[in-house]
Parts: sequence; structure tokens; C-alpha cells
Amino acid sequence: MNKPFPMRPVAHACALVLSLATLPVNAQERTVLESVVVTGDMPVDATIKPLTVLDNAELNKTGAPTLGDALQRTPGVSVTGFGPNASRPIIRGQDGDRVKILRNSSPTIDASTLSYDHALTIDPLTIQQVEILRGPAALAYGGNAVAGAINLVDQRIARSPLTGVSGGLTLLGEGATRQNGAGLQLGVGLGKGWSLTVDGTRRRSGDLRTPNFTDPGADPTTPADDFQSRRVGNSSAQSRSAGAGLSWGDDRGYVGVSTEETNQNYGVPKALDVRIGMTSRRNALEGQRTLGGFVEQVKYRIAQTDYQHQEFEGGAPATLFSNRGLDGRVELVLSPSRFGNYALRGTTGLQFERSDFSALGDEAFVPSTTTRSTGAFYVAQLKSQAQGAGQWELGLRSDQVSVDAASTGTSPLNGPVAGAGVTGGPAESRNFNPNSVSLGYQQPLTGGWTVGGSAARIERAPTSFELFADGVHVATDSYEKGNPTLKEERANHVELNTGWASGAARFKANLFQTRYANYIALIGRPGAGPGGLEQFDNMDPADPVVVPVYDFRAVPATFKGLELSAGTSLNWAGWRWSPQLQYDRTRANRRDGGGALPRIAPQRVLGTLDIEQGGWRISPSVEWRDSSPGAANDPATDAYTLVNVGVNRRINLGGTAADVFVNLNNLTDELAYSASTIATVRRYTPLAGRSALMGVRWQF
Repeated sequence: MNKPFPMRPVAHACALVLSLATLPVNAQERTVLESVVVTGDMPVDATIKPLTVLDNAELNKTGAPTLGDALQRTPGVSVTGFGPNASRPIIRGQDGDRVKILRNSSPTIDASTLSYDHALTIDPLTIQQVEILRGPAALAYGGNAVAGAINLVDQRIARSPLTGVSGGLTLLGEGATRQNGAGLQLGVGLGKGWSLTVDGTRRRSGDLRTPNFTDPGADPTTPADDFQSRRVGNSSAQSRSAGAGLSWGDDRGYVGVSTEETNQNYGVPKALDVRIGMTSRRNALEGQRTLGGFVEQVKYRIAQTDYQHQEFEGGAPATLFSNRGLDGRVELVLSPSRFGNYALRGTTGLQFERSDFSALGDEAFVPSTTTRSTGAFYVAQLKSQAQGAGQWELGLRSDQVSVDAASTGTSPLNGPVAGAGVTGGPAESRNFNPNSVSLGYQQPLTGGWTVGGSAARIERAPTSFELFADGVHVATDSYEKGNPTLKEERANHVELNTGWASGAARFKANLFQTRYANYIALIGRPGAGPGGLEQFDNMDPADPVVVPVYDFRAVPATFKGLELSAGTSLNWAGWRWSPQLQYDRTRANRRDGGGALPRIAPQRVLGTLDIEQGGWRISPSVEWRDSSPGAANDPATDAYTLVNVGVNRRINLGGTAADVFVNLNNLTDELAYSASTIATVRRYTPLAGRSALMGVRWQF
């Protein structure tokens, strides 16, 4: 009797061939590497990869109004630090477009990668869980996620039918910014598999209080060395958000729709007369279905975003930024296949994204552009069924990216490209085909140890502003000049990791190196002006502008780093004691003799201790950040030490529970500056001084 043809291995093979078919003909010359899919339910200790998962309880207790500030104590993560309202995460020294911010595995569309003063459209109070995946393992979610991906998981679309009424309420009050805030989530089971969710947040804050510092721009009539301040000028903010979701589900999956709107109004430090009014509306459809057969499960998501923000100068409307986008993703989880004693699990899928960006006004230093990207990916795990066997992981991704500038003209500085309100001149288009491939291996050892490693060839298409920027950028106080001839950014990445677990004791270590052939960086143009840079002078006596000139250039560069974490728990004197220690360091240098790259956070040691008993938790911590080495046109920062104490009391209220918490931050009131903040703004925005945060979080 003839045996049936083995179709499941064929399905995996077809997916692999389809992914390979999108690679260029010289793909055989590229190094093979690793990729992993971020999931919404992966526990921290399920992998030795550089993955971190934070729940909403930890996020809410920080009281941070921005995602960057909420995550900055995570290993390998720093922040752009453009004041307390616009602080985007930096992963392993890389920021902007190299860090993919996801909402339920779909990309966010805003203007935060364009400029440090543009805030993310997300309030941490709405997030249920954050997953941070560093390195090329994040490439399944976008070719530009070369530094990592941050997946923000919310419960706006219920993924299983709700029963009854449930939710949470968080109230916050904080002294450094005189902040008061509230967040509410509510879920209702409607019966027959239907669920309804609603949520909302509201915050209000004043100017950030700091230790006494020399403010270079608080009073233009007073010499900078003589003017002392204890507040970051023009750093107050107001924000509110609201969202709702409706879904249906059964034991095989779910489908749902959601809508949300976020509004923010915040000041821009250093530019004391500039405020930003931002509005973002997002509608999404999401679903998942278990099928059986060759395809075990299908997951799909599509979202439409309408983002805009108006910059006001002296209360009058100035430049208007707009970004309208559509993104979607389909994943097919293939049924497991067996090859002798080996089991193969794979996922393949397609992802697309389109954004239409425009900037209208005197400070529109980037032209209107349309960016389209389509990507195909395949990730798989191959593992022997033998006891103690290791696991191989393969990832492939190929993207087609086009960046179309609506118009270009003659630069106010020199050469063609668009800039500063240019509406004449021909359109210009660039097309890219970034491809990435990865291979990794994990091996459990005796004694609770696990070791692993990965290698990757990763590529990223340049962004519209790296290609076409051409004008004075007020936020960075510089003239930024794009380069329309830039090619795909290419790098080789290697990483070694190990982990150990025994009872309550844990240890993890990640050692990595990313070597770029053409790292795209904003670099000062040499000249005879202050700081050895060329100066741009608009020669307008009525409104003079003289600023240094920076170019987007591709330079060879290497990033190296180490991340360590260890912790344990023990019982002593009737209390549960849980000490933890973490260390991280990233170094980044140009290989063309240009020295260190700017804005790289120096090494850090963070020690914490949780002491728990009878519903109480006391959490002292000490964070030491070394002085930064500095770089060309990026002055060094001094070392600092921050001492914090958190106190939490859990109260049982019948069938519900509430946490009352107090966080005492920077108890020594130490003056500190962030090395990852752009140098032209850093002196205006020191870190927060001594303060107290009080809050209540009630789950019902």
C-alpha cells in the first residue's frame, strides 16, 4: 500500500522557498542568522534570549508619563530624554527608526522617529504588558528593527470571552512635576462570546523640578553662568486618551475591532515659546483562528492611523506635521512536522505598511513623502526529541521599501533635495530591498545552565528624513542635511548568551557585537565655526538664524555590549528578601578614525532589594551611571548615583485587591544629566530632583 505523501514538511519547505525567492540573487554571499517572534504571552524565564517582560503593575508604579521613562531601568535600555514629555526608548545605543515600537505586534505610526521633541502617542497607563526584545531576533516585526522591538500589549480587544464586569483603576500624584493622573480600564462580558472594553487616561503636570542647575536659556537677558534654576522651563503637559473595543470569541479564536484617540499638549524645553498640540486616532481589526490541517493557526491585524501635531510659537500656529498610515499583518502558524527524531515548527507571514507624511510651515525641514513597505518572513524552530537536546532557530525576512518625495528643490544651504517649505522642483523616489537572515542555537546543560548564540546579517532602508531632510531643525538647534544617495544600512550581528536557574536563583548574561558597514548617523560638518563645525547663516537681519550644520552620513561603525542580571529570594526574620543586581554597557565607535559615536549611555549598575511580608513590599534601589566618554561635538557627562525607595501595601477588598504605593526618588537630590540626550538640549534638561510619587491601583 502506498504511503500518503508527507504534506506538512512540504508546507514548511514551500514557505522557506517563498521567503528565499524574495532575496536577491547574491543572497548566497550573506551570513546566515537568528530570528524570534515576540509573543503576547511569553514568560521571562522561558528563554535565555535578551527578552524582558513587564506587566502593567510595574509600569503604573513608575508613574512615568512616557514609554521611555517607564522602561529606562531595563537592561540595555536608555532614553532620548528630551524633557519629561518626549522620551523615546533607546536599545543598545541605537534609537529612532532602529527601534520598532509595536501595538499588539503592529507598528505605531506617528512622528516620534523624526525628531526628539515628538512624543509617542501612547500612555503607559493603557498598557497591560510590555515585551522588549533586543537584537536581530526582533526582525520578524520589521526590517528596521535592527536594535530591537518593543511590543505593547493592551486588552482593548479581548482575546477570550469576558464574563461579568472586570477592570482596574489607577490614581497618581507626583511632586517633581506636580503631576496628577488617572487611568481606567473596564471590561464587560455581553454573553454568547461577545465582550466590550473601554479605557481612558488623563494627566496634568507642571514644569519638572530638578536640583539647582545653571540654565543656559531661562532668561536671555542674564548671562547663562549667573542664572540658576530648579525647574526645566516649558516642560509642563496635559494629556488624555480614550479607547473602546468590541470582540467575539470561542474556544478556537477571536475577532475584534477597536478605536482610540489620544490628545497631548506639551512644552518643548529650550524653545521656551514653543508648544506642541498632538492628536492621534487609531482604528484596528485583529483576530486569530485555529484551523487544523497544514495551517494550525492564522493571525491577522490591520490598523489605520491619523496622526497630526501642530507646533505653536508664542501661542500662534506654526508648522503642522501630519502622518496618515495603514498597516497590516498576516501570520500562518504551520502545523508541526517530524523529520525522524526532529520536530519542526514554523511561522510564515506577510506585513505591509504605508505612511503619508507632510510638514507645512516655516520649519518644515523635511518634504512631504509617502513611504511604502511590504515584507515577507519565515521563522522556524527545529528541535530533537532526545532528552537534553538543543534547539535551532532560523529566520528569514525580505522587504520592498519605496520612499517618494512629493517635491524637491534647491537647498538653502547647497545642492538639491527638499527642505524648509520648498514646494517647487521635481519629485524624487528611492526604492530599497533590505533582506535579513539569522540562525541561532540554544543548548541546555547540566546543573541548571543553558547556553546559546546567534549570528545575523541585517539590513535597514533609510528613512525619508535621512534621505531628504534639508533645513533648520529648531528642536536640535541645527541645520540637518539628508543624503538622497544613501543605500541600505548593512550590519553583521553576533551574540552569545547564557542563563542559570536553581530554585529561586537566576542569572543571565548577553554579550553582543553589531558591525555596520554603513551606519547612518547625523554628523557635524567640519568648518571654522564654533566647535569646529560649519555654520549656516540665513542672512536675514529681521530674523537671523545661525546654527551648526549636520549631515546624515553612512560611516563604518561597531557596537559592542554586555548585559548581566542576577537575583534570588530567601526567607529571613519572617520576611521574604529578593535582591537583584544588573549591569549593562554599550560602546559604539566609528571605524574610520572618527572616534566614538554620540549619545551612547555609559555603563550602569543597578541594585534592588524587595522585602515582602504580610502584604507589604519595601523596595530600596541604588543606580550608578558612569561618566560618559564623550564624542565629537558631544561633551562628556559626569557620573551620578540615584537612591530610590518604594513602599507598596496590598489591601484585600472582598474579592478584589488594591495596591497603595509610595515611591521616593533621587533621595540625595543629585544633579544628573543623561548622556543619551542630544547635546544641544542636554544642559537644559537635567534629570528630576528629589520627589515623591503616590498612587493607588485597584483591580476588580
